[in-house]
Amino acid sequence: MAGNFAWRKQQEIAVEHVAKSVYNVDLSAHLAECELNFVRLCRLLPRMEAGDERVFGIGEGLQVRIDVSERTPYTSLLKICQEHRALADLNNEMTVRVYHDAGVAEVASFAGCYRVLGKNEYPNRRMHQRDEKQQWNRFLGEWLQHCLAQGHSLGDPAALLTL
Repeated sequence: MAGNFAWRKQQEIAVEHVAKSVYNVDLSAHLAECELNFVRLCRLLPRMEAGDERVFGIGEGLQVRIDVSERTPYTSLLKICQEHRALADLNNEMTVRVYHDAGVAEVASFAGCYRVLGKNEYPNRRMHQRDEKQQWNRFLGEWLQHCLAQGHSLGDPAALLTL
C-alpha cells in the first residue's frame, strides 16, 4: 500500500511538472504591445512612405536610423539600425513590419534572425526562448519609448526630438 502511494505521488508530481511547462501565447497582450509599437513608430516617423528616413541620436555617440524600405497600400517594412561610433557591441539591427490597416507593428527580424515562431518548443536548435517573438516586440516597445524620451537631433544633442 505504501509503495502504491509513493508511485501515485510521483505520477502527480510528473503531471504537475508537465502542466507548468506548457506555454500559451497571450494573444491580447501581444496585440496590445504591437498596437503601442505602431503608435510609437508613428510618432517617430509619421508618413512612412518608401524612402523616408529618420536619423537621430541617443546619448553620447549612439545613432539611430529608421528607414522605410518597402511600402504597400496596407503595410510598410522598416529597417531600424542602432550604431555606436566606438562600441560595436551596441550596434543592432531589426526589421519591423507595420500593418497600417490593423494599426500594429511587429518585429520581423532581429539581429539577423528571421522567422521566429510565436511559440517555440524548448530546448530547440537555435535556443530561442518559448516566447522569443513576444520578447522581441516587448524590447522594441521599450526601445522606442526610450527613443521618444531621450532622442535628440544629431546637430544639437541638447535639443530633444520634437514630435
